[in-house]
Amino acid sequence: MRLVGCGDSWCYGDELHDPVISPNFVFGKESLNLIPGNIKYRVENRYLNLFGKMIGADEIVCLGFRSSSNDAIVRTLIDWLVTEGYTTGRDTSDLFISIGWTSPERREFMYKKKWGSDNWIPIGPWPVGDPEKFQDLNQFQNLLIENFWHPAEFMNRWIRQLWQTQLLLKNLNIKYAMHQAFYHHHHQMIREWNDQKYLKNAKDVIIDSDKTIWSLIDPIRFMHKDDEHIGTFHHYIIGQVNGDKKSVFAEWHPNSLGHKLWADHMYEYCTTNNLL
Repeated sequence: MRLVGCGDSWCYGDELHDPVISPNFVFGKESLNLIPGNIKYRVENRYLNLFGKMIGADEIVCLGFRSSSNDAIVRTLIDWLVTEGYTTGRDTSDLFISIGWTSPERREFMYKKKWGSDNWIPIGPWPVGDPEKFQDLNQFQNLLIENFWHPAEFMNRWIRQLWQTQLLLKNLNIKYAMHQAFYHHHHQMIREWNDQKYLKNAKDVIIDSDKTIWSLIDPIRFMHKDDEHIGTFHHYIIGQVNGDKKSVFAEWHPNSLGHKLWADHMYEYCTTNNLL
């Protein structure tokens, strides 16, 4: 089996660090990229690889990366499927794809000046690179958030991305499971997130055609699609520790316990529902 994971920093395993290698590491003051040997720990302890071991995957491919938008998740997945030959007849019977959708409001744009070459760059609720080096990009981000971020736009885009991805995978006869990592809002940070409240308020602006599309999204392969109590990766792991967020988060991302709880849940969910 080939297991392919798509997502953002939660799929990538951001902020997972080996306490043996760096027992006194302080989040926000030090860079995990500077810790020798930490990559192995991060990869082995993120939910994708834990889940992969549980299902006996022979190969694990992680397409998730930091700050990814859903735009990027769709683009990266399609690029990989094309490159690997799955869109032109390659047998998909040994393939399983796990998609962890990120905040619907994030966007991706082609930036013509990034590091001297054109490249895709994510826009979200964070500073975009060095403020002095990327003044134009940060100015664009501020204008975008202030004037153009609106639930009527990003909920429309998110629902259609779910639906179009579902159509693609089913058309190629690819086994998959999707989940929502979290919902977000650029005026909130992780300690204030309320998945249910956010989604309820955002859905107030969904147009009728998107309500129909939402009803067509597979309620089994999109984990907890209509479950107000579990909902997301974020909400599930907090619920498993009775609301004690600090026990399942490093800083802004799940710690090793948070990843293990989600991997265990994914395995139970996928085997119970015969998704594999």
